Amino acid sequence: MAQLIKLNDYISRYHVNMYQYPAQFIRLKQENWQKMRTLYERGQLDFQSESAVTDETEIEKIPWWKALFREKKVEQPVEAAAPLESRKTPRSLRELKQYYLDGLLPFQLKWATTTLQNKSFLHPSYQEDASLSFYLQRFPDTYLLMYDPVAQLRNTDLEIDHILIGPNSLELITSLPARAGETAYVLSEHTWLLEDGNIQRKIPSPLISLKRTETFVRSVLKTYDIDFPYTKVVLSPQLSFEKMQEPYETFYIGDKEYNRWLYEKRQARTPLKHKQLKTAEALLKHCRTSAVKRAEWDTEDPLEE
Repeated sequence: MAQLIKLNDYISRYHVNMYQYPAQFIRLKQENWQKMRTLYERGQLDFQSESAVTDETEIEKIPWWKALFREKKVEQPVEAAAPLESRKTPRSLRELKQYYLDGLLPFQLKWATTTLQNKSFLHPSYQEDASLSFYLQRFPDTYLLMYDPVAQLRNTDLEIDHILIGPNSLELITSLPARAGETAYVLSEHTWLLEDGNIQRKIPSPLISLKRTETFVRSVLKTYDIDFPYTKVVLSPQLSFEKMQEPYETFYIGDKEYNRWLYEKRQARTPLKHKQLKTAEALLKHCRTSAVKRAEWDTEDPLEE
């Protein structure tokens, strides 16, 4: 589960202490997965009523997320990840893990929009953003994600592509929507052609935004004298790039490359690294942030310490 360190121009926990929160999130996630798994294996989770069953088989009227965190004595309701009726009751450990990851998404968004003193206002569209869920659920915990960030370069705000910061390198990723069966061709420096049989359509070259993102990243790395490698990625799992030649340090991830690319990411077992966190901290410093003070009654949810 990649960690969402920057979402658009919202403030996040990671702004406060980049060297604390990534490791803390991993620890909390692992500890509470073990709690939920234990309750599930003991038959102490009733998903229909979202409650935990005691050893005496009585139903405690406590939402299952609070059952995991009951020792923290948090009283306010927990934000729902999705309507209960739309979430399938897990019938195996594999399904339970997915259920758990779905339940963690609201906490990821919470950390990506608040600090203890300040908060940003989350646009509702991000709660249903399938692309965001993909990044958060399909990558290891040691990957740090900047999603739709707004960079500040030479006193100018720039909307840039997603940045995925791994332990040893980072990737600048632009997502290219395409229909199954389409093939990409370069028409010019600024225009691509997507073709499926006799159906053709022109789109702006995705390399334009990648170059803009690269300019920002290179500027920040140079400013802080950080030597951290990066590559550029055009991600389009439905598209064929077989007619395309990749520019230097750029990778086209289409229908033939996607599974291998994702597999390599998911198999990574490298822990968080100091230079990775230093790079992430530097990039965050040069992104726009909009936030307001939190009200006194706006208290923390159970995942937070």
